[in-house]
Amino acid sequence: MKIKRKIYWTKEFDSSHLLDLPYESKCKRIHGHTYRIEIEIYGDINEQGMIFDFNHLSDLIKELDHKIIVSKNWIEEREEFIVVKKNQKTLEIPRSEVVVIDKPNVTAEYLAEWFVEKILEKADKNIYEIKVRVWEDPRSYAEVTLELQGS
Repeated sequence: MKIKRKIYWTKEFDSSHLLDLPYESKCKRIHGHTYRIEIEIYGDINEQGMIFDFNHLSDLIKELDHKIIVSKNWIEEREEFIVVKKNQKTLEIPRSEVVVIDKPNVTAEYLAEWFVEKILEKADKNIYEIKVRVWEDPRSYAEVTLELQGS
């Protein structure tokens, strides 16, 4: 008999972003969402009796909450500021107010990938699957599932 274990965690946070799109869209303008993140992590119990520490997930939300999220491809880094050049805009934002993700765009799909990658950085060998849903509104979400070897 094999026991399959999972933890589930959800949280809301507020952030803003803009999208790089090849067509006219209101989403090219800076706008915000109350995002909801749902995370499922499947794994075995580690030495501490956990699959994964929920505090690591809380820290990720604190990193994003009330910030503007931008793509690494759109920025120039300065000492105290990040300069974002996108969609005929130039924004000079204090470093403390921006999160730069190493993705070509700031879609829900890419944010879900970013979460999976950040979770993987803290994961032990006991984890065999990570699933993340990023809700931009009550009707729309993107989901990414990473299945690790040995699962």
